[in-house]
Amino acid sequence: MKSTKKSLVVLGICTTMAIGTLVGFSGKLLPVTQAYGESSTDAQVVQVSDLVIKFLGVPEYEPNRYTKSSGGKWAPEELEKGLLIKADMKLGEGNPEGMMAPLKHSFADITAIVNAVQATGKITITYNGLTLDMEQGSNTAILNDGTTTKKLTMNGAVTPYFKAIEGEKSEDGSQYYACYLPVKFTAEALGGNVVWNQQMHRMEMGFAFYYTDAAIAPVLNDKGDYTTAGMEGDGNGYSKLAGKLTASGIADMMKAAVTVVDPVYQNADGGWGKTNVKYDLLNDTFTTLCKHAYSTFDNGSTYGQIKFLSRIIRLSKENPTLFVGYETQLSTVETGFWKGVKYMLNAQNALGGWPQYYPYGVGYFKNITLNDNAMQNVMFVISGLTYDSGLATDGAISNLYLDFAWARADIAAQTNPKVTSLGITSAAFQTCWDNALKFIVDAQIKVGNVTTGWSQQYTPITGKPTGGRAFEIPAITPNESLQVVKVLQNIKNPSPEVRNAIKSYTDWIQTVGFTGYTVVTISDRTRELAKDALLIKDPTATGKLFCRFYGLDTTGEYYGIDAAGKLTTSAFYEVFAGRNGIAQFTMNNGMSERRIGYSYLSGGADTNTKKLYDTWLSVVDK
Repeated sequence: MKSTKKSLVVLGICTTMAIGTLVGFSGKLLPVTQAYGESSTDAQVVQVSDLVIKFLGVPEYEPNRYTKSSGGKWAPEELEKGLLIKADMKLGEGNPEGMMAPLKHSFADITAIVNAVQATGKITITYNGLTLDMEQGSNTAILNDGTTTKKLTMNGAVTPYFKAIEGEKSEDGSQYYACYLPVKFTAEALGGNVVWNQQMHRMEMGFAFYYTDAAIAPVLNDKGDYTTAGMEGDGNGYSKLAGKLTASGIADMMKAAVTVVDPVYQNADGGWGKTNVKYDLLNDTFTTLCKHAYSTFDNGSTYGQIKFLSRIIRLSKENPTLFVGYETQLSTVETGFWKGVKYMLNAQNALGGWPQYYPYGVGYFKNITLNDNAMQNVMFVISGLTYDSGLATDGAISNLYLDFAWARADIAAQTNPKVTSLGITSAAFQTCWDNALKFIVDAQIKVGNVTTGWSQQYTPITGKPTGGRAFEIPAITPNESLQVVKVLQNIKNPSPEVRNAIKSYTDWIQTVGFTGYTVVTISDRTRELAKDALLIKDPTATGKLFCRFYGLDTTGEYYGIDAAGKLTTSAFYEVFAGRNGIAQFTMNNGMSERRIGYSYLSGGADTNTKKLYDTWLSVVDK
């Protein structure tokens, strides 16, 4: 598609927003109904391929926002990243005219920038040649398109305001404020088409604008080996890379490695942001189009890049003649590797855990995170940089010790200035490991007198179980617990406490789970995704199902629900929650979007754990 500096184009799309398709877009050309700045003159015909079509949604009852492109699916995130704050309905429930909400992150998806300063009460939004100025408590706004200025008036009951978020700090350490804006007024002032989706209780806004540099994402490559998602997913193991030691293969892997440590991709703090998509690291435009993302351990980020870089350096040391001429690039790659290693050490908190994001720490981003095996995988890397070997027979784990052998040697020798300048020592890694292990052992949850598993998140202050996203409530989580057990089973000469943690979880998981039910997916055109999933009784179903979440007590009191309504007779009850964060004993009531989009039930938790336990018993005392 063509990149252009042209500005906002407003299209008549409100009648089709709810279904996300653009009626009348059958041809290549479309008349522009209104234009600003450098954009086309009135009624000029423009190429549809030069337009970005984005839809934004703000729901009434959820702490979320939604985005989709053209006819795609709605993608949800928090209204304010990391926080579980909702829209305010100033004129009563169901009245879209009174919806107030933070829009900073929603508007970022249409390349708009919201600059809100609580100290002055001033709010400025810039969007494709437009500037909208508002002020806390004022019912007037000023819209400027670069040539003309318009004074706009809003309902006096829905003027902008700032809300202090209790217990949260901005990056500079000051009180964190969320800026609440009148959603309908602000979107329409910027040229958006707005409708209220009564069925979903959601404000939906449609924007169409010309491609700008800010709207263009890096090139995707679904078949490439060297992609951002490939780094996050650890898609380039040592054996795979070792099979590419041809001239062209080395050129590609070195180009990818240098791109991984480019300051546009690797943050100054040493970590990497997540993308969840396959941006092509070999494409020359990546470093100009890559957008900043906060450093995180979520979804494989940071520790995935560290493993990849270490393997490249390992290969270069094992095959020095093949890497002649790449000395400068290898030095750059190694510098980035050690920055990433130092970032991991820095990110560990006082309790010994790792947050989902560091140093950015608003809301659940600062929680110690086992979800998606974040802390567990960091611990595997820390172990690989601390010890010569582990006990695991799993090649993916045992090979890490070989991948990091060169790094351990450099840490021990203390002769590499890239290591010494950052203060990286063997003692620092041993302390890091010891603190992490202590936290993990202490964090195992007891319900009554029974030692069970682990939660997805823990508070960084008290170390108690807590939640993540709204539907990720504090609970015992078998999926993450199994990966914790793998970490513990990799320890040579385990302490009695570690042994007990492994055995306790193995025993507990055998006591939960249920049969006689089946999850069925059905077509349902009344649902937003045109389908639904339900848990139904099925006397013929003998496969054991395990819930994603198990309660932190046996009564339901923790969640404010009565255990009399639980799904099974087990003392340890299954618990579900949708995007509203309300705990319940079934997934069949409400939460239809999560029933389709999230895995609440799965099989094999007991047998997989027992198999690992038996294997561990066979080697632990050999």
